[in-house]
Amino acid sequence: MSQVLAIIPARLASTRLPRKVLLDKTGKPLVQHVYEGAKACRLIDKVVVATDAEEVAQTVRGFGGEAVMTSPKCQSGTDRVAEAARKYPKATLVINVQGDEPEMSHVPLTALVKGMLKRKKALMGTIATPWPAGVPLAEPGFVKVVCDKEGDALYFSRSAIPFYREHPNEPPEGTREDGKPRYLKHVGLYAFKPSFLQKYAKMKQTALEKAESLEQLRALENGIKIAVFTSEYRGYEVNTPADYEAFVARQAGRA
Repeated sequence: MSQVLAIIPARLASTRLPRKVLLDKTGKPLVQHVYEGAKACRLIDKVVVATDAEEVAQTVRGFGGEAVMTSPKCQSGTDRVAEAARKYPKATLVINVQGDEPEMSHVPLTALVKGMLKRKKALMGTIATPWPAGVPLAEPGFVKVVCDKEGDALYFSRSAIPFYREHPNEPPEGTREDGKPRYLKHVGLYAFKPSFLQKYAKMKQTALEKAESLEQLRALENGIKIAVFTSEYRGYEVNTPADYEAFVARQAGRA
């Protein structure tokens, strides 16, 4: 029987927006929004927050969540997830839910878990969504992904991929000749088989990963396939003060 574990890496020392996981203008700390979004997925058996700060752990426990302490020496969110996952040896699938996705919902999480349970040989999986209307392709904060016919990632980039030579000016949110989305926006959700997660966290950074500042390219450069599952998702990452204020405004609009 599968045991699905979701881990939310949450650190205080974020560069562009320090202490963002504890920002609480909505009445809840940002990390609580992420936690509740993950808990809403019925296919996930356990949700934990992995942190290196006791203040974050206390906040999580204060709203009834589960937190585990990890080393402050973790170089990335994946390292933190891998360390935390070792505390749960019975897990058969580990989901990395980014700590800066406060609008996370059960929809992409369900698609990711279902996809990985169906593709049993997949070591790693992620989510993509059709390109959102009104967002320019040149936006580097919105990562693009292209896939092969099996649904595995060919490449991720901050640049606009693919380039439609014959029809370059058609809207990016449209469909191509086979009915699939012209462009796919990558959503920073990852699923790992536990044994591969530990190997992946130990892999050295690769040239393309450094060039694009996209950690998932490490897997592709090492010949590891990443299964990409398409789902609807309208949430946005919070990386800057402006991102957070926009999130607060959207939350107020939903009230």
